[in-house]
Amino acid sequence: MKILKKIIIFQFIIFSLIFANKIAVATKIKGLVDIMQVGKKEFDNLSPGTILSDGDKIRTGSKGFVAIIFIDDKSTLKLKENSEVVISGQISSASISKKINMDIGTVRATVTKQNTEFVIQTPTSVASVKGTDFWLVTNPDTGDEIIGLEGIVGLTNSETGQEIDVSEGMSGISTPGGSLGLQETDQSSIPDDPSEETEGPSEIRIYLEGPNGEQKVMIIDYQ
Repeated sequence: MKILKKIIIFQFIIFSLIFANKIAVATKIKGLVDIMQVGKKEFDNLSPGTILSDGDKIRTGSKGFVAIIFIDDKSTLKLKENSEVVISGQISSASISKKINMDIGTVRATVTKQNTEFVIQTPTSVASVKGTDFWLVTNPDTGDEIIGLEGIVGLTNSETGQEIDVSEGMSGISTPGGSLGLQETDQSSIPDDPSEETEGPSEIRIYLEGPNGEQKVMIIDYQ
């Protein structure tokens, strides 16, 4: 009975956040990281523990870094310096169909097995995943590089519609001119992940008020 009660409380919190268009939480932050909240026209500093809404825009400065965790399944995004993304999510039962629009920069996506869509779209390509770990480096002038660390990423060139699968140990290259290729990953091309050296809380607590005025808390633990 206690386990069932905890599950019900957890589901209530998830539903409450999702229906309020709250989809993710900013966790570790280093250097300059800004947010333009949906509906606003100016950027503000992003702080650890900030709950992110559908449509929020995040950018990192020249030495910036931020880790973002989605509230439904703990999939994570790690944005390195000089990156800019819009985080979007559509409700599907108790889960979120995720779409990341990325103009420029470097991101690591660690995605749990998905029953819903998880897509990263750049000016050049679309990366579709179900459950995997990979780096994406994008530049509107030169195109995209997907570096597979685990699982499979579907990479589609937006100019031609050509598709390839990028698996562990391989890199997919997609260019604005329409070319799409696959090659063995050069280990020296794999970006450093600064999350281990970045300070930040290892636990986020989200407090909500229930329909009868009772207090509910959602605890997100992460590495």
